[in-house]
Amino acid sequence: METAPKPSKDVPPKKNRLKAKRKKPRRYWDEETLTAAGASPGLPRNKKRNRELRPQRPKNTNIAKKSRVSRKPQLPKKPREGRNLEPQRSVSGAQDPFPGPAPVPVEAARKFRRIDKSKKLPHSKSKTRSRLEVAEAEEEEISIKAARSELLLAEEPGFLEGEDGEDTAKICQADIVEAVDIASAAKHFDLNLRQFGPYRLNYSPTGRHLAFGGHRGHVAALDWVTKRLMCEINVMEAVRDIRFLHSEALLAVAQNRWLHIYDNQGIELHCIRRCDRVTRLEFLPFHFLLATASETGFLTYLDVSVGKIVAALNARAGRLDVMTKNPYNAVIHLGHSNGTVSLWSPAMKEPLAKILCHRGGVRAVAVDSTGTYMATSGLDHQLKIFDLRGMFQPLSARTLPQGAGHLAFSQRGLLAAGMGAAEPNFDGLESNPYRSQKQRQEWEVKALLEKVPAELICLDPRALAEVDVISLEQEKKERIERLGYDPEAKAPFQPKPKQKGRSSTASLVKRKRKVMDKEHRDKVRQSLEQQPQKQEKAKLPRARPSALDRFVR
Repeated sequence: METAPKPSKDVPPKKNRLKAKRKKPRRYWDEETLTAAGASPGLPRNKKRNRELRPQRPKNTNIAKKSRVSRKPQLPKKPREGRNLEPQRSVSGAQDPFPGPAPVPVEAARKFRRIDKSKKLPHSKSKTRSRLEVAEAEEEEISIKAARSELLLAEEPGFLEGEDGEDTAKICQADIVEAVDIASAAKHFDLNLRQFGPYRLNYSPTGRHLAFGGHRGHVAALDWVTKRLMCEINVMEAVRDIRFLHSEALLAVAQNRWLHIYDNQGIELHCIRRCDRVTRLEFLPFHFLLATASETGFLTYLDVSVGKIVAALNARAGRLDVMTKNPYNAVIHLGHSNGTVSLWSPAMKEPLAKILCHRGGVRAVAVDSTGTYMATSGLDHQLKIFDLRGMFQPLSARTLPQGAGHLAFSQRGLLAAGMGAAEPNFDGLESNPYRSQKQRQEWEVKALLEKVPAELICLDPRALAEVDVISLEQEKKERIERLGYDPEAKAPFQPKPKQKGRSSTASLVKRKRKVMDKEHRDKVRQSLEQQPQKQEKAKLPRARPSALDRFVR
């Protein structure tokens, strides 16, 4: 039998010969990596090909790795304060003579500040105190930015000022139109409404739309900027007063018998028969309350967001013809025929205060935007200014030849019986006369979400941020009597058990004693801090000494 020849060592097997014959196909990127030595390295597309080109490292060779920790001693960096910083230079290379942000005067920043920094922060937890400090810092930064950007307000306020000995009441509207610039003169318009008068006027919250109602039933609304008429109807009965609600889309009209609500197309939406014989209307925008004064002497608050009457208060002073609101605290001021002015809130059935203003009946009442001053005019031809911050004392009084039937404070704080001075640089975020329909809808939703409850109307709105300590202590005392123990009392300190023999009786007693000493030191520190305040109070000038002072402890 013939046997197959054994393959020699030099001749490879058949399979190996096939593998050796097959050559790896060359690609153009392989040629570039092999031939181009100075070319910029790129990202490899195949890891296996890159491994073949790299030299293989033997497996059993131990190569010492480089330590990541540097052996050089690290020297402390030099502080930046010691370096001499060069002054900033502009693109042209000129040196800025006034580097850094522009300084802001203290008085200018104080005008935009809302937090009183004279009051110290209350003693509270560290977390709460840090939040208050952050809020104060943000408010300070915002006030500085607002004061710095005040230079961008190009409009300047103006008002009517006569020469020496000149009576401003004799100046006509035509004289004012000739004296002002073209842009201001273009805003002047004249309406000849002689048939259905007298009229009651009201501007929308944005100041762009005007509504007026005549005593003989004429009701109309228009955009006074573009002179576009929104609606015009005749209700066929006397109109006592008219008011825009939270937007120019709704109108409240006090007709001879009942209160009616119309839209901006003149379509009647509601007839509120519980508000009958209404004489005056006032709308509180932040509370969505419509206040009505009637011939029967009732003051009614209507929540227009839900259509519910919040309160109906009897003033017990006869017919109510004079009414205005305080923009600062939303308190309603009513003028009566006996010469008094009463202040009302829907949360109280009795007036918050009563002020004797005139010897005759009150004809008109006006309150400025800050809620500080109140102006009244009466049948005695007296015009008086009252301070609403203290004891409601009159600051000044002036006799007018024929009296004043209508009073109004302008946005610049001027009191007018026929004219005023408006704010030229209005806040577009508060009331934007150029807003679109979508912006009005978004503002309406936001205002409804931020509606203030009617129970929070009071004389001093700052009292809402304070804690009623008396009622709080009374509720706490009643709760302790009901439960038999104080649930808010601090539990005595109980040390937690520790392991490895550290919970012995001596160590527990030592830890309790340490906590007790710390609490005692805190009480002593608080008493020492309160001593200077007591000494300052004792040093205050006392009244005339009396023989009974020796019995005072």
